[in-house]
Amino acid sequence: MMRHALLLLGATQAFVLPVQSKPSRVALNVATTPIEGMRPGTSGLRKRTKVWETTEHYVENFAQSIVEGWRDVGGFPASGSGTMVVGGDGRYFNKEAIQTFLKVLAGNGVKTIVVPVHGVVSTPGASALVRRNKADGAILMTASHNPGGPDADFGVKFNTGPDGAPAKEFLTEAVYEKSTSISSYNMVDGTVDITTVGTYTLGDSTVQVIDALDDYVAQLQECFDFEKLRNFIKKKPSLLFDAMHGAAGPAALRVMCQELGVPKSQLYRCDPRPDFGGCHPDPNLKWASELVRRASLNEDGSPGDSLGEELALGVAFDGDGDRNMIVGHRFFASPSDSLAVLAAQAKSIKWFKDRGGLAACARSMPTSRALDRVAEKQSIECYETPTGWKFFGNLMELKQPFLCGEESFGTGADHVREKDGLWAALAWLSVLADNEGMSVGDVVKQHWKEYGRDLYCRHDYEEVASEGAQAMMAHLGSLIGSDVLPDPDLESVSSFSYVDPLDSSSTENQGMILAFAGGGRCVFRLSGTGSAGATVRVYIERPLANPSDADLDLVASEALEALADKGKAVARLHAFVDREGPSVIT
Repeated sequence: MMRHALLLLGATQAFVLPVQSKPSRVALNVATTPIEGMRPGTSGLRKRTKVWETTEHYVENFAQSIVEGWRDVGGFPASGSGTMVVGGDGRYFNKEAIQTFLKVLAGNGVKTIVVPVHGVVSTPGASALVRRNKADGAILMTASHNPGGPDADFGVKFNTGPDGAPAKEFLTEAVYEKSTSISSYNMVDGTVDITTVGTYTLGDSTVQVIDALDDYVAQLQECFDFEKLRNFIKKKPSLLFDAMHGAAGPAALRVMCQELGVPKSQLYRCDPRPDFGGCHPDPNLKWASELVRRASLNEDGSPGDSLGEELALGVAFDGDGDRNMIVGHRFFASPSDSLAVLAAQAKSIKWFKDRGGLAACARSMPTSRALDRVAEKQSIECYETPTGWKFFGNLMELKQPFLCGEESFGTGADHVREKDGLWAALAWLSVLADNEGMSVGDVVKQHWKEYGRDLYCRHDYEEVASEGAQAMMAHLGSLIGSDVLPDPDLESVSSFSYVDPLDSSSTENQGMILAFAGGGRCVFRLSGTGSAGATVRVYIERPLANPSDADLDLVASEALEALADKGKAVARLHAFVDREGPSVIT
């Protein structure tokens, strides 16, 4: 028999959901043994899908380790209390893993578990859901921009509540330590129909399956002047949005089409698919190839031969909807330039304008220093952090309103505690609405004339042998403080470390910085977001304080070739990783 209950999930919405009663199920305690390699990286634990899918007890072990490790350090609800959000980006094995996490959370006494219908929610959408409903945290099945499928990648990350922020290192380490000594896990039997909005019983827990878009859209409406954007859309600018079959798709359709009136034909790949439609859901010049082609760009970001569409704005999102790539007609806006422009144009964004303007901003260390000059001119603080969105969280508590970004196509503000691809798209629409008749390229070049230009690009060497990558970093470390450096233009080698200004926690060895004469630099870093081997990222940057008209048209990847070669020669990169060239250049 079905009855109805009124559920209040925050100030922005009230749901009347069908309540489907099931008999209470007794929690089971299942014996297990530790499984090696469960230390979370930059954004959770990522492994090949087959590891999660075929290793006995793998998902259950990690789920129980999250519960116990989190409870030990505080913040996870005690048995019989609390609310947790569980969802994912829709990739292969998403639904099965969600069911397992539901059973383990119920087995450990979580009172209420909130699940987006079909289990799909973007990472920034999940952060909004936690924040607006004061949940205790979220557990998300995502490997972000990594490919999906049975032969690809799967991952799990977790966010704290009620801030909705990525787990900090003390928490991820506590979870890892639990995984090394686990002897059993708790779970209940049964499944939940996550394809249908409703309220279900699992063990002694209540599972609420909801439309998670409502909270996220309400949050975005607080950030932007939707009426201004509607009026801009009525002028029929040429726009393109590529969701790459990831979790941003449903939200993009809801916001862009239903709320703002963008023709549906200007959005594509908006239906989430388990394998992302066979694409690599990483919004860069290589993998967002259709958007790049329609913007009349080459894979290196240079203008293509074809004039193509007169595109005012093109945006690609990644698998879990937190990353963004910005392009215009024959123009690629690097993540570093995009961030700097939004800081300079903050008055166009309601979230900042209504709160008296930007209070502070931040960038990850490998991101170009373009943001620093905007902050200096506007007399606001600019922080430099390690790569990883979790490092921005405390800064957002110190200074509001706050803008931040990182080199890997991440942009966001203090409206949630994750980077937010759709937020970045709406921010750029807001800038274009206030600069009528200008394209993305026009806006960026005007910015360069006022603030200077940082030539910038990134070379990725993916899935190289970990031993060689570590040896290369050790070699660079041996050059720190040396009186004799292997290149006459090399002024110093340093290792980046960070002390959090709020809690004084320190983070060491976050990348090697090679500083060259004239302000150029090469940064070498090992990425923590891969599922196999190591990824070496090389960031190359050279500032142009007073760029000429010719400098405005330089193709960054070409102009930086000589500096890139110098940096790689110092690092002996190709010898250590046994590669002749990068996998991707952006």
